[in-house]
Amino acid sequence: MLGIIAVADVLDMLTPDDDDTPDCLYVRDVLPHKRTSEHYADLLDEIRADGIALPIMIRTLNGRPWLVDGHHRVAAALDAGLTHLVWSDLPLEIEDHQFNYAMRDDWRPYRPAT
Repeated sequence: MLGIIAVADVLDMLTPDDDDTPDCLYVRDVLPHKRTSEHYADLLDEIRADGIALPIMIRTLNGRPWLVDGHHRVAAALDAGLTHLVWSDLPLEIEDHQFNYAMRDDWRPYRPAT
């Protein structure tokens, strides 16, 4: 499924543990670290020029939404002044499906509240 979500709503989602940002539970907590990556400036320039080409990936675990992929894109969207993002609940590459932890066990598709 694809959809549109406010960037502000993504900030309050949970995020998988990241070894470089321990004890970060929410997306907003990991964004400062994501902005320090070596490719971030190029990504930000690209998004300012062309917009975001790939959706972020959101899944649910125990009924709560998690940002699984797209942390750099969320940070760049904020820095570029974007207010909404396209999201998907599936990996972009079908061959990644079997290797993506968020496609197994208790993880479920994201469905926003209506």
